Amino acid sequence: MKRLQLIQLSLIGFSIIAFSSCSTTQKTEETTTPEVLVSSSVLDSNIVADALPFTIEFVEQNYGSKPALPSLQSYVSAMNQAGEIFVAGGRRQGLHTFNPAPATNFEKDSANNFLFIIDPVAGDQWSFDVNQLGDELSAPLQANNLQSYHDEASDFMYIVGGYGWKADGSDMVTFGTVIRFKLEDISAAIKSGAPASSVKALMQIGNDDRLAITGGELFMLNGSFYLVFGQRFDGQYRAFGGTDFTQEYSNAFRVFRLDPQTLKITAYGATQNSGADKPFHRRDGNIFESIDPATGMANITALGGVFKPGIIGGYDYPIFISSPSGVVMDSTVHQRFSQYECPVITIYNETAQDTSLYHTMFGGISMYYYSQTPDQRAVFDSATMQGRNDGLPFIADISTFQKSSTGTYQEFIQPEPIAGNRLLGSSITFIGNRSLEADLMAFDNGVIKLNKVPVGAKILAGYIYGGIEAQNPFPSIPNEGTWASNTLFAVYVTNSPSGAIPASFATKARNGAPLTRLPH
Repeated sequence: MKRLQLIQLSLIGFSIIAFSSCSTTQKTEETTTPEVLVSSSVLDSNIVADALPFTIEFVEQNYGSKPALPSLQSYVSAMNQAGEIFVAGGRRQGLHTFNPAPATNFEKDSANNFLFIIDPVAGDQWSFDVNQLGDELSAPLQANNLQSYHDEASDFMYIVGGYGWKADGSDMVTFGTVIRFKLEDISAAIKSGAPASSVKALMQIGNDDRLAITGGELFMLNGSFYLVFGQRFDGQYRAFGGTDFTQEYSNAFRVFRLDPQTLKITAYGATQNSGADKPFHRRDGNIFESIDPATGMANITALGGVFKPGIIGGYDYPIFISSPSGVVMDSTVHQRFSQYECPVITIYNETAQDTSLYHTMFGGISMYYYSQTPDQRAVFDSATMQGRNDGLPFIADISTFQKSSTGTYQEFIQPEPIAGNRLLGSSITFIGNRSLEADLMAFDNGVIKLNKVPVGAKILAGYIYGGIEAQNPFPSIPNEGTWASNTLFAVYVTNSPSGAIPASFATKARNGAPLTRLPH
């Protein structure tokens, strides 16, 4: 029996079609109305006791009378040595609109033109306007759905690609740039109010069309950079075709090295796959650093992403990358939740019986759902009955995808959704607590080692900040009802088992039938 849903006061609808998690729409309210609040976990008979070896909590932070944090989504971030969060790029509004030409669906003034340093404990913040840096740097630093990697050993932060407006405002492009700087130096400069000339002197930029990717992810593995999946989109975004843009999916992961002096590519290769459903034809999914539970070696894991050929639907089987030729896929696996980019907390649990990886995903946009309030369900049903091309719905569910060292998979739903059944999590990644690595409670790539956390002890795993927030799973009014959030959650993991709901109890959001007009 499915659990009794929480009660929600009436909300305003919004518009969504899945193009990319790089998005913006009009904000209709500053905050959502709180839910009415009975804990529902005790009412759900689907819970399996001790299904997960850990307990995870998401605690919203409140900074009292301090200035509100910026509302942002589709940015890139890193944590400095002081535990502060560096943020670049992204957008200040929610999902992009879907108006036909000649409308502008990515408004110019919604791009984030600031670099931010945010203290997630005290709520203090510092900023620097990138428009002071000149066109070459300022335009790509205001793009959305960039790719970035922070190399903690050298402290170099690399920002690659992204989709944004040209400096002259004439059109939108995917930038073929790589920008490099030392995170500690930039953090200190921003916090001290250094002049633009000093900030600019800390940055270096390189150009190469092979780096023109948006909606993918950037990593370093075994000394090489991996630019995984994504697309190149130049021109004005249109939902269902047009003549004022070009689009090309990467259909590959690109492996390269950079000259440390010039940032020119010194070695390059691209691994492609031409399977029946084009398994590398993915963008805007969850791609992150992980560990192979069978070998204990680092890998890159891809969960979800869009779009499968011929349907409005995401990919539901994982891809594991360990080298240019080391790719493992299993199309018999069917991941139900969170096909679009959202925060993912990865936990490694080694026992005498088995070793497993647990990927806990926070909301986002999904092929399945479990928790909806009565008002959310009414809008969802209305949109579904109309047969609209609304893509996949926003969800409030928190799910966990498990892979064991023996190659088996399980998926669970947390008994409690995001507090208040808020539809949060889209277009952001998890910001891990890097101090766990120094404390030997995490691998060098940030994956948490549960067996290194004392039994019953609670640790700060990291933070979730911003993202797209939606009024309803599907829109009730086209092009309205989403906004960029400024909520910041501290994420805690306790080494004690918790109950969870098998994902088989979830409901599929769409039947996956081919539609005549497909998004890009």
